[in-house]
Amino acid sequence: MPPSAIRGSPRVSVCIGAYNRKDTIRACVDSALAQTWPDREIVVVDDASTDGTREILQSYGDAIRLILRDANSGICPITRNQAAAAAKGEYVAFLDSDDVWYPEKLAKQVAFLDAHPEVPLCHTLCDVIDAQSRVVGVRHGLGVVPAMGRIFERLLEHCWITISTVMVRKSLFDEVGWFNPEAPYGYLGEDHEFFLRVARRHPIGLVPEALAGFRKAGQGITAKNWKANPEPVPLFQALLKRRDIWEGMVSRQRMVRALTDKCSENAYFYRARCEWGRAAWFARQALKADPRDARAWRHWAAAGLRRDA
Repeated sequence: MPPSAIRGSPRVSVCIGAYNRKDTIRACVDSALAQTWPDREIVVVDDASTDGTREILQSYGDAIRLILRDANSGICPITRNQAAAAAKGEYVAFLDSDDVWYPEKLAKQVAFLDAHPEVPLCHTLCDVIDAQSRVVGVRHGLGVVPAMGRIFERLLEHCWITISTVMVRKSLFDEVGWFNPEAPYGYLGEDHEFFLRVARRHPIGLVPEALAGFRKAGQGITAKNWKANPEPVPLFQALLKRRDIWEGMVSRQRMVRALTDKCSENAYFYRARCEWGRAAWFARQALKADPRDARAWRHWAAAGLRRDA
């Protein structure tokens, strides 16, 4: 009998936040219930859904621990934090309400964290799935995702960690705090900001196989905000002011470079789509951060010429 069973609490708490996900919530919850790791609870926070999601969740009865919010928070960190705060497990695993897990996911991550007491957070690779849960690709493949270790600077390049693959020790929240609901983090990259806070202090663990399915859809907050596609520039503008996150890890010049890299990627993204106004917007953001950035001037000039043509 595992020690947690003797204590009367589960070893792992699965945390799901849901809002108007009637088309995906059943597949999500079913994948958590299908885990081969038995010593777990499933905590679901419904963020005042109005499309039938709440009724689907209520149909699970005692199989899940359902927390019902009276008013919609509008942002993911609120429900994610509420579920994690209610969690009774030693380990907390997050699952977005439109994603799914493969059956061995929890078992393999518990084994990893048990074997690496110095690591407070581990993640896995994940597939990309479509609306019918068919695998259509790999989100970040092996060899692209940073290996286990100190990856703070790699996280400035890109958020290599997908939240639905993450398992943490619950004690980590006492050390680094919760997911940040303040703008822009609450809308764009609250998970990325959290991972940077963790990576500042600790090595990040990786189970190098796809154990989850990330659903590629166009309905989420990120998909609706064009300034966040393909990279969240407002997040890095805010991070530049957060010396508590990066000072002592990298220079301010490196943080400026991270921001201008994102701006350049976005400007190129929209130039390729002949969306000159948006390309110019990102070029301006880069020039505000570093007026000497040659890439930004090229994007600005190209966008300006096209808009005037």
